[in-house]
Amino acid sequence: MNIWGNAVQEHYVSKYRKNFELRREKIANLKTKEDAEKYVADICSKIRGAFTFPAEKCDLNIRVTSRKELADCNLELILFDSRPGYPVSAAVYLPKKIEGKHPGILLLCGHALDGKSCVTYQTAGRSLAAQGAIVICPDPVGQGERLQYYAPKINNVNEHNVVNRRLLPMGDHTGNWRAWDGIRAIDYLLSRSDVDPERLGITGNSGGGTMTSVVNSLDDRLSAACPNCYITRWHRNVENELPVDAEQIIPGAAADGGDMADLLLAVAPRPISIGGQANDFFDIRGTREVYEEVKHVYTLLGYPDRVRLNVGPVSHGLSPHLREAAYKFFHDTFGTAGELTDTKEPMLSETEMRCTPNGRTIELPGTVTIHDLIREELAATVANRKPLTRDEAVKVVRDILHIGEVKCPTYRQLRDHGQKYNNRYSRYGVELDPAMVTTMICAAGQTYYKLAPEECVELYVPHQAALAELDVRKASEKQELFGIDYRGVGESTPNGCDQDVREFFAPYRYDYHFASIAMLIGESYLGDRVRDVLGAIELLSAYGAKKIKLTCSGIGRIPALFAALLTDKDVQYTPDVPLTGLYSQVCDAAGTIPQSMIPEGLLKYTDFPELEKLVR
Repeated sequence: MNIWGNAVQEHYVSKYRKNFELRREKIANLKTKEDAEKYVADICSKIRGAFTFPAEKCDLNIRVTSRKELADCNLELILFDSRPGYPVSAAVYLPKKIEGKHPGILLLCGHALDGKSCVTYQTAGRSLAAQGAIVICPDPVGQGERLQYYAPKINNVNEHNVVNRRLLPMGDHTGNWRAWDGIRAIDYLLSRSDVDPERLGITGNSGGGTMTSVVNSLDDRLSAACPNCYITRWHRNVENELPVDAEQIIPGAAADGGDMADLLLAVAPRPISIGGQANDFFDIRGTREVYEEVKHVYTLLGYPDRVRLNVGPVSHGLSPHLREAAYKFFHDTFGTAGELTDTKEPMLSETEMRCTPNGRTIELPGTVTIHDLIREELAATVANRKPLTRDEAVKVVRDILHIGEVKCPTYRQLRDHGQKYNNRYSRYGVELDPAMVTTMICAAGQTYYKLAPEECVELYVPHQAALAELDVRKASEKQELFGIDYRGVGESTPNGCDQDVREFFAPYRYDYHFASIAMLIGESYLGDRVRDVLGAIELLSAYGAKKIKLTCSGIGRIPALFAALLTDKDVQYTPDVPLTGLYSQVCDAAGTIPQSMIPEGLLKYTDFPELEKLVR
């Protein structure tokens, strides 16, 4: 039973609302041009500080694999290397008359499995080329010809998040890789003598709207941006229980009053056209709010006419209305010409849009996958790592998981479970954070309306639910048996977010969602779970326990391990089996560790087996 099933959601809603009130105050205090300029400079620094890119750019190694003369434009299908041996497949749309310099536009795809071959993106690219722009539309990694794993159960959105689970242990994230691909596509445009470097634009929809906003905030060479079906308020996404892709989670970007609007303001007053839909799951209320806020700052800077808003009448997607609004925006900004409407020519098939013989870049000779590059970087990192002392490990873990001092929490004496299970279980509500109640149970065989543990107790940290798992376990004769449902499992398993398939370990479901929104606000969901276990240890110790045997199984071994490392109490860490190294999880393409249990950047310093040795 998810008795506290709304607690995790409301915990984050409260945090994000407080964060938004802080933002509202900051924006209200912008009164002058100087205020606005300082805010823009600060936000630009903050956003760019959240991304890490290669120190050097490799040779693009541009290969034109085919050329097609179409009725409305010409098409080149190309490959270029974003990183050494790591190819990007892309379509380049060219005006029929190519004399002179033309605006260059980067068109970024949303989450269409067929990537650049999607009819919507072909239509936009060809139409812009017919109007005089040179347009590059690359396949996003994990889509089109760039599936990295090519497994039936890992594709499209899921592959983005599977990759992220392998990057986080090294302190990296998918957003770095997606943004870098975009930056290198701009390099491609600038490599062409027929592209005007003073007229570089970027546009995209949905996930492409995300990357439009991100790359726009990172690259000073761009001069106009048109993100569609993405811009809203981050707190709206949280309130609406909306999971988003890993690349849409910028670590710490929502902290201290940060908001999605900052991705646009970071390069103000660059011309911006925001597109949305009246029935979009990216809340249109937030879209309108962002527009008003951005316009306020642009007005202070002296350029109120450089920001515009277009709202289509339908649901999520790059509808003809939004496409034509983008055409007009680039016409007004760059002087493109011709009919500012969609081309009426038939689009090409996915096969006709291929840059590779079989539609898979990973099959090209000399190609490395993102997984190959991750393993290579990981091996180099581990080779240079030195063993940590326990004190050093404690500092590293506290920093990574954002854990300070954990004091004895308050508790509630809850109704017991009676004889519903094989034992009678007393229940205690552990309240470490306001209204964030987790359940600790005691398999006492009788009802206790007090907390009075014996001197030696066993505290069990479960895989998924303490009650169900303790019901098949037995405590030793000399140890009283307790179990703690850290947040997000057992009685605090979230009720919301997913209403169809409830799958804890899926790469794009509720458990992933809460881990992501914690990261966005600069916190750690895993760190809070460790705090829950530490809180239970403090509570038992405060009421009489002198020695605690900390047993655990499954994913519960991870918060239990960190709690055993960080506590100053007499705790014996006793997993059912030792933890598999995080290194192995990263190297295994089929590794299933959920994102919510990944300590970001840990592998730069140590690994689970090394920490287990320190707590024995």
